[in-house]
Amino acid sequence: MRLGIDASNIGGGGGITHLKELLSALAVSSDQFGIVELTVFSSQKVLDVLADSPILTKVSFPELNKGLLQRVTFQLFHYDAAIKKRCDVLFSLTGDYIGSFQPVIGMSRNMLLYERDIWRDIKSPKEIFRFWLNFKKQQRCFKNADGIIFISKYAQEYANRSLDISYKAQKIISHGVSSQFNGAVIPQKEISEYSFESPFNFLYVSTVHVYKNHCEVVHAISRLRAKGYPVSLTLIGGVIFKPAGDLLMETINRLDPKREFVFYEGHVPYEAISNAYKKASGIIFASNCENMPNILMESMASGVPILCSDKAPMPEFLKDNGFYFNCKAVDSIELALIDFLKQPDKRATMAHNNIKEIKNYTWDKTAKATFSFISEVYLKQHHVQK
Repeated sequence: MRLGIDASNIGGGGGITHLKELLSALAVSSDQFGIVELTVFSSQKVLDVLADSPILTKVSFPELNKGLLQRVTFQLFHYDAAIKKRCDVLFSLTGDYIGSFQPVIGMSRNMLLYERDIWRDIKSPKEIFRFWLNFKKQQRCFKNADGIIFISKYAQEYANRSLDISYKAQKIISHGVSSQFNGAVIPQKEISEYSFESPFNFLYVSTVHVYKNHCEVVHAISRLRAKGYPVSLTLIGGVIFKPAGDLLMETINRLDPKREFVFYEGHVPYEAISNAYKKASGIIFASNCENMPNILMESMASGVPILCSDKAPMPEFLKDNGFYFNCKAVDSIELALIDFLKQPDKRATMAHNNIKEIKNYTWDKTAKATFSFISEVYLKQHHVQK
């Protein structure tokens, strides 16, 4: 089987991590899945970070290194010819392949394509058009796909309500978590053992967008400080939507003009984020739109106790091992923070449970399940064609 991976729309972050981990596992077990050749189609920027292997061919085209319009035009009219020369089956890593080549396995990664309430909060025609276009691409991909991979039960159920795909072969294959995030549970202390000079430091790792609710978190932390709780907040993550970044800076400047308890560090390289977890006393995750929340999973591995948005799919993964809140309501976040700080024993128990739970999520397991599913779909379609 000659496998092609369409990574032409991966920009960075979790998509590259997923691709690198899949290829790493495949490099030592390709025979197990009957894969004799592997071609990855992507931008040169992505291909440059992929490790070489004997079966891997990296292919780019000028159009894949340009803007959205050029990429879509190329994918519509020229992409198929390149795929047919090199592949027997295509895996669309971002679930937005729009050509006619078959068999194809699509993948659901982005719930922003489906959750229209978020679009109303964004209020940017350009941003909303981008999500709408990507939704239409995924709709076309899934319509033509012979199999679909989901990374959460929530995403599978949502997509099946939104699209006519119930008759397609489907499988839930969650992402793995890198061992670099593995940590140990540190002793959980009473809040009285902290001071304003040495506060209980909450960490929130996330890119900055309206659905990440940074401002609500900052407000809640500010309220706790005003009530005498010795807490601080560290924010890590680059701005991916400028209006949200501007609002966050305005909020921090208003509530903490001297930068006494809110520390925004911006983008931190993926390889260095695990160090931030080791310095945290508690972790906050306040997103209200996720497919599979990778940052939450990495937080679980760290051994640091967690407060989390109660919006699905977060409870699907964190289960009963976090303090939940309504991420759109400052009052709810504030009450959860107080509850969290008052219960060190419960924090410790939850953190230990998370370390046990996260052992179920390995990249080796993800890779084996992914390539097994691709092989099953291909063999079934190959048999039907014969």
